[in-house]
Amino acid sequence: MVVKKDENTTDKNIQEELKDEILSKEQKKEYHSLKFSKIENQVKQSLKEQKTDDTLRDITIWALVLGSSDIHYESFVDYVVVRFRIDWVLVDIFKISHKEYKLILERLKYASWLKLNITDIPQDGKYSMIIESRDIDVRISTLPVWESENVVCRILDNSKSIIDFDDLWFFWTTKRFLEKSISKKNGMVLVTWPTGSGKTTTLYTILSKLNTRDKKIITLEDPIEYTMDWVIQSEVNEKKWFTFHSWLRAVLRQDPDIIMVWEIRDLETLETATQASLTWHLVLSTLHTKSAAETLDRIINMWLKPYIIASALDTIVAQRLVRKICPHCKREKEKTPEEQAIVEAMMKDIGMSIRPAKNIKLYEWAGCEKCNHSWYSWRIGIYEIISLNHKLRDMIREWATAEEIIAESRNWDLITMKEDWILKAIKGYTTIEEILRVI
Repeated sequence: MVVKKDENTTDKNIQEELKDEILSKEQKKEYHSLKFSKIENQVKQSLKEQKTDDTLRDITIWALVLGSSDIHYESFVDYVVVRFRIDWVLVDIFKISHKEYKLILERLKYASWLKLNITDIPQDGKYSMIIESRDIDVRISTLPVWESENVVCRILDNSKSIIDFDDLWFFWTTKRFLEKSISKKNGMVLVTWPTGSGKTTTLYTILSKLNTRDKKIITLEDPIEYTMDWVIQSEVNEKKWFTFHSWLRAVLRQDPDIIMVWEIRDLETLETATQASLTWHLVLSTLHTKSAAETLDRIINMWLKPYIIASALDTIVAQRLVRKICPHCKREKEKTPEEQAIVEAMMKDIGMSIRPAKNIKLYEWAGCEKCNHSWYSWRIGIYEIISLNHKLRDMIREWATAEEIIAESRNWDLITMKEDWILKAIKGYTTIEEILRVI
């Protein structure tokens, strides 16, 4: 059913109704694979033989094989379930008994230098492995639950932390904006959006591109997730009152060319970072906001004066991650009336009505063993980049709204996040359902 417009219905409301209609009809995809039973048999055999070192290594290796970012051990009354977060979706892999889980939990704590006898308060630690010449760090967090502890393990794979700049999935206009901004001697580049949107990969990849022997790069991180050659990495410890603000002031006395501040959390850090960018330093950092334009509102709400923002800030990168189409089982699909309508509405909204929406191809998948029958394989970035120019700086000084900033940026080749996702769906990189779910 296609939503019809009346005099009380806005284009935005139509798009929201179409979105709800499409997602309600989406075929739910459950991850399943022959690998899951193989992992279960391998783990349980190792536990039966009391080989807990092998058990921990096997679980970690299989998580890497399946492209998982996290391993979850979740304790319930009758069993414990082991889950992997694959392409940002939690997937049940296998179940074990509490007796079996106790062996894994003890090995996890021992390998991570956690106290075995403490079960009533949360603990954080880390264990490391070398797997096929790859340095793998696994950060673990425990949480006391009913008669047990839940554990979440974040996998940090150095081989995937830094990718080629061209593999960040920028279209040429957004790529040009970012390359121009990071080639400058000073200014501030902010990468925004929520946790899990790929900001870490983007920042490390930018640092890798900038990492030459004629520059001094210092980072302030909490914690240091990946190590980089020739980059001076410092870990902030707020538990010991080593805050980003106090640490950043010390860093400025180290004569850096480029500074990366892991996250701007307060006005003091923001003020120091902006002053650094105004005194011939290139500053990279992150901020939690909903869009590139709303970043300016967030900064002003932190009580930084607009004229300082206009002078210090150079570029804002807002991004999200969506699951990428599996190339092995991808096939063209016939558009539903709702999909046809929302594509037409979105294209009209962003000024892309030149190409008829009926000629645009959308895709679906049969599901295969390579993508664990999920229809997706890995993730790609969806971006919105605002690069400030003289006109936009003047507007910021005059307290322009986010809507006004976006409208003016459109005159300077801005590709909005909505436009970016339409282009990537049209090119067959992902599905329209995935985009609507994330955006």
